[in-house]
Amino acid sequence: MADPLYPLAPDEDLPDLGTYNAIGTMLLPNSRADGSGGFFATCWFMVILPVVPLGRYYVRQTGYSDESGLLSIRTTTRYEIVGRSRVRWIEVVRTCLVWWIVMPAVFVGPSVAAAVGWEDENAGLYGMFVSVGLAFLLFTLLFFYGKYWRPVREVRWAEAAAGGTDGRRWQGFASMLQLAVLIGLLGFFAGVVILFIAMAMGELPTNLDPEPNPYVHTLLHPATLLAGLPVVTGMVTLAILASRRRR
Repeated sequence: MADPLYPLAPDEDLPDLGTYNAIGTMLLPNSRADGSGGFFATCWFMVILPVVPLGRYYVRQTGYSDESGLLSIRTTTRYEIVGRSRVRWIEVVRTCLVWWIVMPAVFVGPSVAAAVGWEDENAGLYGMFVSVGLAFLLFTLLFFYGKYWRPVREVRWAEAAAGGTDGRRWQGFASMLQLAVLIGLLGFFAGVVILFIAMAMGELPTNLDPEPNPYVHTLLHPATLLAGLPVVTGMVTLAILASRRRR
């Protein structure tokens, strides 16, 4: 299997890898290292879990350091980015399935199922044991997949294509999407603050209000503050960035 690889432009905006408080960018490998030590990896914008794929690159690991202490864990992996490739959406879907569905189901699913469907005071404990066993099995399978089963993809150097088909068009949109997600995250925290202020002031709407206020029941509703506000702020930010980009 050969993937087209495009040379980096002189003004290439390479990702600044690293996370702080589980927010930042991280390379997630898509293939095993070939004979030269290089492999394909997708750069993801992370908010604990991968959220937005920012680009796909052919990289080589150039160093690894472990500065873990008694109360802290800090590891650093250094990469050399050799070239750029197009985002493969099958890899994006696979990553989202593993991180957003499989892992939460393994860690939380058995405990929730035991607590809801098993009328026993120790149901939560039993569910936790099942979660630990499933997590061990999952990480073992992921280790063997990454070490032995993940395919090795060959490199086919190609000239930079016109019209952004080499991946740069998606990189520009992904950068806007990354900022929109960050603003949406700020909108979520703002909604949490507003919700707690409304609760403290006794303004939180309830079904027992004799004269319901339509504005309070819509604007201060928890669903509006915790879901609607982040979505609106993120979409508005994306629309503003897209309009500025078209000029």
